[in-house]
Amino acid sequence: MFITPLQQASCADRNSVSCGPDPSDWIAPSLPVGWRLLSFHFFVDWMQSPPHLANRVWLARQVRFEHESEMAKELESNLLNMFNQSDDRNCFDGLEDVCRKYSHDLSAMILPDIPVSVITEQTPIWVIRRTENADLGIGKYSVNSLKKAIQFHSGGPVKVGTKGLTYGTSAVECFLSGSDAAFPGDADGVVVDDQNQVRCVIEYKKHTIGDALDNHLINRYYPSPDGRKYKRLEALRLHYERVNQSPTPLVIVYFSTREPVIRLQEIDRLNDDSVDIRRDSGNINIDGKHSNDISKQVIQWLGIQI
Repeated sequence: MFITPLQQASCADRNSVSCGPDPSDWIAPSLPVGWRLLSFHFFVDWMQSPPHLANRVWLARQVRFEHESEMAKELESNLLNMFNQSDDRNCFDGLEDVCRKYSHDLSAMILPDIPVSVITEQTPIWVIRRTENADLGIGKYSVNSLKKAIQFHSGGPVKVGTKGLTYGTSAVECFLSGSDAAFPGDADGVVVDDQNQVRCVIEYKKHTIGDALDNHLINRYYPSPDGRKYKRLEALRLHYERVNQSPTPLVIVYFSTREPVIRLQEIDRLNDDSVDIRRDSGNINIDGKHSNDISKQVIQWLGIQI
C-alpha cells in the first residue's frame, strides 16, 4: 500500500483521470524564499447567514492498496509510519503552523482508493491528528462516522445536488456526493509568506469546452450554479482578513484545456445576484512559455515582490 495525493477522476471509473495542466505550477516556482502554496479542505457553517467559517481543516490523502486483502488488516501503525516518513508529514507540519495562527484545528484524512461501487457506510477511513503528548496519532473510523463529522462541522446536512458528482477527487467524495453529507470543498491555493501569514486565496477554474474562455467567467456561474463555492471561499478570505487586519485578496485563475490561455480576476465583492471584479488581467497567451516564466508573470500580477 502507499499514500498518494487526491486525484480528480471519473466517479464511474477511477482510472479515468481528468487531464489538464496543474495551475500550482504557474504560482509556486516564483514565490519568494520561505513562501508556500498550500491546499486543504475546510468547512463553513451553512446555518449562519452569511456562512461562517468553521474551525476544522482537513489535509486529505488517499491510500492505495496493492491487494484488496490489505484493507482488512489492522494497518494503523503502518499507515502512520508511512505518513511520518513522507512529504505529507512536512506538509502537515507546515499547514499546522498556519492553522495555529488562524485558530484552525487540523486533521489528516486518509481515504481508501477503491472503486466507488464497493464503498459502504462501514468502509474504513483513517484520521491522523496531534495528540495530547504532541505526537501524531492515528484512529480508524467508518464512512458513516465521517458523514456525521461532515454534518457537524457544516452546521447540518449538506448536499451537492440531486445527481451527485460525475468527477471527484476521491472515491469517498464520489460516494458521499449522493448523500446529505457531501465532502467539504477545498481551497485550491493559499499563498502563505515566511511568517505563516496568508497573503492570497486562489481558486482554479478549468475551462474545457470549445466556447471562448471569456464567455465563462465567474459572472456566468454566480450566483447559480456555483454560489455556494464562492460564498465558502469568501468566508475563508474574510477570516484571514480579520486576523491579518489587512486586505487578503480572493483571485480566480482561469485556464483552458483547449487553447494556451489563462486569465486572472480578483473579486471585489460578492453581491446577492452578481460579482464585482476589482482587477482583471485579460487573456494571457502562454503558448510556448515555460511554467517558470508564466509563474513570474502571475506572481507579478498578484503584487508579490520577488
